[in-house]
Amino acid sequence: MAFGPHERFLRHLGHVLAFYSVPNEFGLDRWLLEYRDQATGRSALLRPIQDATRAMAVFYLASADFDVDHRDVAAQNLLRERMAGLGWLTPNILAHLDDTPDFYLDQVAQVVMDRWSSGRVGLLGDAAFSSSPMSGQGTGLALVGVYLLAGELAATGWDPVTGFTRYEARMRSFVEANQEIGRLNARSRDVPGPDPEPRPDFASEWFTELVGRAINGVDLPDYAGVPDSATPSGPPITSSAKP
Repeated sequence: MAFGPHERFLRHLGHVLAFYSVPNEFGLDRWLLEYRDQATGRSALLRPIQDATRAMAVFYLASADFDVDHRDVAAQNLLRERMAGLGWLTPNILAHLDDTPDFYLDQVAQVVMDRWSSGRVGLLGDAAFSSSPMSGQGTGLALVGVYLLAGELAATGWDPVTGFTRYEARMRSFVEANQEIGRLNARSRDVPGPDPEPRPDFASEWFTELVGRAINGVDLPDYAGVPDSATPSGPPITSSAKP
């Protein structure tokens, strides 16, 4: 409501991601397994979760036209169709689709905005700068962002304009590095076309430098001595409402 239609800020990366939990009948023990078909851009992946009796199944497929609402359970059937013939353990994983309690499917996208605040409204995490699951840094960006936003607001006397501006100045380069990693990872999974772009060279020196910026490219001040919150003015507000 403060920034305009969300479609203005979504950047689809040409892939679809689906995941859901399955019984760990695959002998998975702290290892992540992935089977990828380069020719079709499809992959099936199993990774461990805290409950060792279960595993997380993940499917990737390259698709720019897979327009399905992530709340639509019928997308399970579309996933079956798109993953047919992939091989490996795919049929066994898909067999649990009807029984899983936590199926999720959506297009892989990033949120790219030229500003993360408007007046007294500020954005954090995926709402401001989703890097997509392709970066593996969504949680890290959110945690760093909330720390810096709280610290900068407190350090500027809880002035939203100044606090938001300083928060964004500290975060912007860090966010952009992580989003670039997400885009490169997505590009490495693209289906080769008649005139394909060169795949990213993840062993190159420039990529090592990019990873360094994505991990350590933000300064985290101590914010020692800043107030926890603004001093309230006037008498405290009380309520006689009962729970």
